[in-house]
Amino acid sequence: MGDIMEKLYLHEWTWAEVRDYLKKDSVIILPFGSTEQHGLHLPLGNDALVAIRLAEDAARATQTIVAPPCWYGWSPHHMAYPGTISIIPETLTRVLYEVLRSLIYHGFKRLIVINGHRMANLPPLQIAASRIRNETGAYVTIADPFFIGDTVSRKIRESPPGGIGHAEELETSHMMYIFPELVNIKKAVKNLPKKKKFHVADPYVEADRTFTPSTLESFRHATKPSGVTGDPTLSTREKGKCLHKALVDNLVELVKMARKEKVTLKPITPCF
Repeated sequence: MGDIMEKLYLHEWTWAEVRDYLKKDSVIILPFGSTEQHGLHLPLGNDALVAIRLAEDAARATQTIVAPPCWYGWSPHHMAYPGTISIIPETLTRVLYEVLRSLIYHGFKRLIVINGHRMANLPPLQIAASRIRNETGAYVTIADPFFIGDTVSRKIRESPPGGIGHAEELETSHMMYIFPELVNIKKAVKNLPKKKKFHVADPYVEADRTFTPSTLESFRHATKPSGVTGDPTLSTREKGKCLHKALVDNLVELVKMARKEKVTLKPITPCF
């Protein structure tokens, strides 16, 4: 594809260049994140920035096009802190659904969504991906750094039980490597949640648990004064480098796997 791949993003290309890309390939990567508080030491755009950097690095390694990023997610509890922008889950589902349907209509058959916003975004995105896959026959998969990096994360974390939550060791270490200029580690605050049966936020803790949504008030109370859940004080650039490399390697492998998937598209129309 020559010089065209010097431009990673769909919005940088002409329609004719996209047509030529589709003659040779049908994979596209879609970064989805959020704009929400990440403590006193990380930027509001943390989740989107992670998804974007992962998409870019995987795209460069595999010569794959990247869709324009989505900077907004479902972040209702984070509205407890200024700057957060939250859209309702039905809107998020609709956005991904219509974006996927548009791309599939043009001939993209294999679509990889990178979700930088962990569990909060997953249900709305899963609904859209499942619906579009069944309606169109396209190969759609969601790669969440938290899950696609599960193996390496368990190896590099040093924080005690309860130390992995929000803006903690893993997220902070990753940002220290990919966007060090946006991290102020001196302001990192440890906030280990109180032990309470069934209410276990740290996913690496073995426990019987339930899902209990936070309210603005309960989240603010549990995370004040920083907005953090967990322990970011153990973060290092070296951990972030190790995590990022593992994530990109897995995404590269995922792109290669996607290209081998047998796909037969069903006739569809664009959303009107």
